[in-house]
Amino acid sequence: KAIVHFDTKKDDQGDRDISIDSTKNSLASFKKLAANPIFNVKLG
Repeated sequence: KAIVHFDTKKDDQGDRDISIDSTKNSLASFKKLAANPIFNVKLG
């Protein structure tokens, strides 16, 4: 299981900030998603 996110302050248009922490809400949403139990995997 994985999360793929392209974290950048400027995209190919040069004006869209899609970084994880671009706003407090986006950072909180990412943290909530990352804490989802589906990502608790056992290796080995």
